[in-house]
Parts: sequence; structure tokens; C-alpha cells
Amino acid sequence: MPVFYFLLAWYAGLWLASRWALPLPWLWLGAGLGLAGTILAWRRPRWRWLTVALLGLCLAGWRFAATRPVLDATHLASYHNEESVLVTGRIIARPQTSERSQRLRVAASAVTLPDGSTYQVDGLLLVQAERYPAYAYGQAVTLQGILSAPENSAEFDYRAYLARQGIHSSMSWPQITVTAEQQGSWLGHRLDGLQTRAADRLRRLLPDPHGALLRGILLGNDDDLSPELSAAFQTTGMTHIIAISGFNIALLAGMMLQLFTPLLGPRPAVLVAALVITLYTLLVGADASVVRAALMGGISLLTSRWLGRTSDGPLVLLLVGGIMTAIRPDWLWDVGFQLSFAATLSLMLYADPLTVWVRQRLERWLPQKSVERLLGWLSEAVLLTLAAQLLTLPLMLLHFGQLSLISLPANALILPAQPAVMSWGGLATLAGLIHPWLGQPFAWVSWLFLEYTITLVELMATVPGAAVAISLPPAGAITLYCLIAILTWQRRHADSSAWRRALGHLPWRQFVMGGAILGSLLNWAWAASLPDGQLHIYFLDIGQGDATLIRTATGRLLLIDGGQFPARLQEQLSDHLPFWQRSLDMVVATHPDADHVGGLPAALDRYQISYLLVNGEPPGRAGPYAALLSAAAAQGVEPTLAQAGQIIWLEDGLYLEVLHPGTTRSENRNDNSIVLRLVYGDFSLLLTGDIEAETEQALLEGNTLPPTYALKVAHHGSETSTTAAFLRQLGPSVAVISAGVDNQFGHPHELILGRLGSAYIPVLRTDELHTIEFITDGHYLTMLKHP
Repeated sequence: MPVFYFLLAWYAGLWLASRWALPLPWLWLGAGLGLAGTILAWRRPRWRWLTVALLGLCLAGWRFAATRPVLDATHLASYHNEESVLVTGRIIARPQTSERSQRLRVAASAVTLPDGSTYQVDGLLLVQAERYPAYAYGQAVTLQGILSAPENSAEFDYRAYLARQGIHSSMSWPQITVTAEQQGSWLGHRLDGLQTRAADRLRRLLPDPHGALLRGILLGNDDDLSPELSAAFQTTGMTHIIAISGFNIALLAGMMLQLFTPLLGPRPAVLVAALVITLYTLLVGADASVVRAALMGGISLLTSRWLGRTSDGPLVLLLVGGIMTAIRPDWLWDVGFQLSFAATLSLMLYADPLTVWVRQRLERWLPQKSVERLLGWLSEAVLLTLAAQLLTLPLMLLHFGQLSLISLPANALILPAQPAVMSWGGLATLAGLIHPWLGQPFAWVSWLFLEYTITLVELMATVPGAAVAISLPPAGAITLYCLIAILTWQRRHADSSAWRRALGHLPWRQFVMGGAILGSLLNWAWAASLPDGQLHIYFLDIGQGDATLIRTATGRLLLIDGGQFPARLQEQLSDHLPFWQRSLDMVVATHPDADHVGGLPAALDRYQISYLLVNGEPPGRAGPYAALLSAAAAQGVEPTLAQAGQIIWLEDGLYLEVLHPGTTRSENRNDNSIVLRLVYGDFSLLLTGDIEAETEQALLEGNTLPPTYALKVAHHGSETSTTAAFLRQLGPSVAVISAGVDNQFGHPHELILGRLGSAYIPVLRTDELHTIEFITDGHYLTMLKHP
């Protein structure tokens, strides 16, 4: 099954590409070899899977790389600042409203800085605005306010969530001016208008919360659900009935087939149903779970009704996921995507076996008619829910940290009413669009089932211990999935009298294939770690502290400082170095403070170093700096004392120049930090450690401070550094600040951000963008972020 191998390799390729960046020429070369090999080996199944897998891996890597945002001067995220700017753009989605505010998604086209200069930009912006006046899809707007990265909460990485949707900037409570209407697409306006009319009709036909719940079920718009009712649905494990799912799609397809088959014939009716499903998907917002349900429904229609064939459910599911992630690779990390696919696969694998198992038990005690009657109710209300939860439970615990203990009885009592909710509610909506009086009788009937649903949800949410908090780390989720897989395999081989017989029937060709795929993955990882001829600089997100990893054009590795948390540093190094990497060519400890060297001793437990540069401070008897020197001594490395004027050639055209410290020492430990200037062709980067204004002035007076393209801002943006005179002399085109989220020191200080903003220097911050990567060939610079 070449498609199966291709799809598995596709998913693996997306994940690998998110961990390691492989140069595009390598990807195209691999894809070409895979395609040529597939054609040549098409009649040789023994080798065909390998070439197909190589093709899938490389195409996925290319697609992932092609969709990564480049945070250069043309991207809106480069203009985050503490000063008010004017952003011009267009509202690209229906505003999401709450009781006091509304959120707008705006595609930016230009930004005007305080000095009046205007730049053409790309990028999406999330705007938090007052609840009134109401805004609409397609309006052209100007926004006057402070541009920043989205803020995280203590419980949720909202910034990463938005980044997967292409949003890297936010603006709260700006002054908004609508400059034009109807700027979106014709289809977008028609669908937005239809959804608005349908929602307005339901507001007239049904009171809230019944109307709000029905709008969520039918239109995917749950903005008007109260926080208390939303929490009750979460507690009882019933949130899935609010989400648009395969049930909505199946009901819609069935209605279209019944209506149009007598009028047009079977095949034209299938096309009409597919078209209506597509429009409905766009109408409700085309979230990942909705797109999955729509594609599954469409493929099922075409195969069963058009071609007259049955489809392989798991293979179709993999194919749908491949199509979706080809359109938007970040959907692979979308929680809705993961839950939707896990639930669907779980139903495919376990619904029938679970029903058979229950039937066999019931037949021991009940007559056949009673078994059929009871089993029909159990299948809809309990067994399907239980089957779906087998593969969704680890994801629920991983992402939400809550287990509903009352979910099964809640589903058993509430699910049977949902077909009536959707059917009568759908009729009320369609008739109400013609005239409210026509829709009112259907709305009254739907109200009965909505009232039943809401009453039971609220009642069951009050049961003591209805939900418990259980958080599951990624390793725990993987372990749980492995356990489920082992038990599933064992159950399917339960009829064998012994493990030996089971082993005798194992598909050894697939084992060989799996080994070859594993080898391909390892080869991918090895290829991704090869030098690409460019200089890579990673400003690592290690919390409150400093750590900069440099990979030269020929593959040499330098680590400048290591933050204060060993685990955070190890995690970051693992993200950006291959797992077999065991050496670093050079380590620099700019000064002995724990937030700069705390992670380095543990790093030397894993990595052999060749060169250690220090500022000459006495180590003391204990502490991380003393541990670093001891670890280096254990490796046979004698630390080198940094001295102003040193030139350290790393390779042809690339060198480090030590600008500080000199022969005179300061009583302030920060002012004894090593200051380095990295030069590669036309590109230069100044790394300033924690120096303060005194050392900055000394460097200015010593005339040893040439202009620099990029500046690593000193002391995490503290107000004691980065003077105006220092900035004027350097004239950087971009500045990087390494600081922890909501750190206790208030870094970076508003004074420094204002000073950088006044000089119109774009600022990139690790507390906002996570790890920041510079890539340069010595002439051109590309800036990327790593979530």
C-alpha cells in the first residue's frame, strides 16, 4: 500500500521538520530521488515502500519549511514597540464577541511609526477591542495603539496557540477607524451574511441560553454561552456536542441526498451534497475538526454513493489528515485536529469489537429481542462514547489536565436527545430564514430538547467529584498510548494459544520496512545536522538569563553562557542539536552570575568542550561558576582568560573579537562581563553580557566600538545599561533581549524599550518570541522564531 507508507512518512516528515531545519536543496534532491525510485521500483513492492517513504518525508519537510514565517523587516512582528503605531489592515474573520469586548483578526498591510515613516508589511494581528461599536468581516481599518506579542497566562501558552494560526502580534484597546466596507471576497461576504442572518433569527426564535447553545451546535458560534454553562459542559465531559462534528456533516449529507436524489438522480445528488458540505464548512469557520469531518464525509459520499465501493476507514482518515496538513502543516499540532482524529480512529478500531463483547455478555442473561433493544440504546449512548474516549483520554489529560468522572452517565442521558436538537433546530433555522413565523413552531420543539440538555448538564456538574484534576506530561501520554497499542495488539491475537504462534504470524516484511523507515528517519536527522554553509545564531529561550548558541557555516559549535536552569538549557540544546551530538567547540562564560553560568556545569556532563573562555573572576569555593571550572578541568580543558584586543578566528571569514574586559577591573561584577563582537562578512553582532553604563562609556571613550548590525542588549534590558550614546554609536538595525516571562526584575525595563523605540530599532524578545534564530551568509540576514 504505497499511499499508506507515503502518509506515514508525511507525518514523520512534518514532525522532523519542526525539530530540524534541512536546506531546501537537500529536500528537493531527496524528493527527486524518491519520485524517480518510485517510478523505477513500481513493479517491485519489496523496494517501492522505501522510495515512497523518502518522497513523503522530503515533501513534508519542504511544505513545512515553505510555510514558516520569516520575521524580517517586512513582517508586522518586527515592529513590536512600547510606542503607539498606526497599523492599516483588513478584518479577515467574523469578530468573536464576549460580554465586554470583541476580538478582531486583522491582516496588516502597512505600519506607520511615530516619526511618520510608513512601511509595507505582512502579518496577522489579533485586536482586543471594546464590545461596541460592532465590526464586521471585510472592513478596512486603521488601528492606533501599542503593538506587542500576545500575552500568555500561567495555565495556557496562548502565544504558541496563536502562532500556529499565523498570528504573532496583538494590540489591546486601540483607536479603530473604519476606512472602507466590503473589502473581503464575494463568497466570504455571502457566507458571513448568511451566518449573521441565521444567528439573528435564532436569537429571535429562542431565548438564551437555549439559543446560544443551538447557535454553538449548528453554527459553531458559542460566543454567547455564559462562562458558568461552558464550565458545566467541561465538567461533565459534554463539550463535544457543542463542537461541529461528523454528526452534523452526516445529518446534512443525509438531508441533501433524501431531498435531491428523487429530483436529480443519485450521482448529481452526491455532487450537491458535497457542495453543501463544503459551503457549510466555510460557513461555520473551517476549524480543523470541521474540515476533518467534512473531508471524511465527502470522501465517504464519493466512494460509497458515486463509485459504489467501501472505503478503508483508517486509510481514508490518514489521507484526510495528509490533505489538511498539506494545506496547513501547523494543524498537526492543533488540539481540535488531534482530538477529532483520535476520536474517529478510536471509533473505527474499538466500536465494533466493544459492541460484540457486550453482546456476548448480554446474550448469556437476556433473550435475543431484549439484547437487540438494549444494545441499540447502549451503542448510541454509552459504547460509542466509551470507544471514542479510549484514544482521546490521553490527549484530554495532556492538554486540559481534567478527567470527568461523570462523563459516561452524562453521555448516556444527554446524547440521545442531540439528534432531535439538531434536526428541529436545523428546521427552525432554515424556516426562520424565510420568515420568523415559519421557524417558530420548530424552535418550540427544539427548545424542549435544549432545556433537557441544559438542565441535565447543570445538574450533573454539581455532583461532588464530577471532575478531578489530572495533568499528564507528554511522556506520560506517549506511555499511555503505547500501553493501549500493546493491549490492542494482544487482544487481536488472543485466539492464538501461545506467543510463539502469534510470532509465527507476524508480518516480518513490515518489520523490515519499519527498520528501514527508522533508518531513513535517522538519516534525515543526520542530514539535517549537516552544515548548510550559513551562520546560525540561536538566542535560546531559557527563562530569566542568557544563552546563545552559534553554529558556523562549517558546523563548529559555540555556546555563550547557559542561563540558570540546567534542564531548560539541556532542552534547548536538544532542540537545536542532533541527539548524538556530544561535543562543543567553544564555551564562553561572560561572568560568574548564576543566570549566565548556572546551566553550564550540567551541559559539560553531556558535551565535551575544546575551549573555555572566562573573564578571570575568582571562582570562590562553591556555586555554579566553580562547578563549571571543575567540570572543565575534569575534561582536561584549561580556561582561557578573555582580554580586550583578542581575535579568535573560528573559520575563514568568521571571527570573534574581545572588546572587554581590559586590564582594569571594576568592583561591579556585571561591568567585568566579556563583551564580544562576532563578525562574518558584512554581518556583525555585539554580545554585551551584563555590562552597565560605566563600561559602555569606557568602550565609547576607548574608540574601540565600531557600528554593529545586531545588538544583544545588555543585562536583559535593565535600566542600568544601553545608554542613548551607546546606541547612537552602534546604530544597530535590530536588537535582541533575553528575558524570562513575567520575571521578578521587570526586565526589560520600559525605559530601555522606549529608548530603543525612539531610535526605531526593531526589538526581538525571548519572553515574547521564545528562541530567536539569525541565519546569514555574511550579506543577508533571515530571522526566525522557534516556539
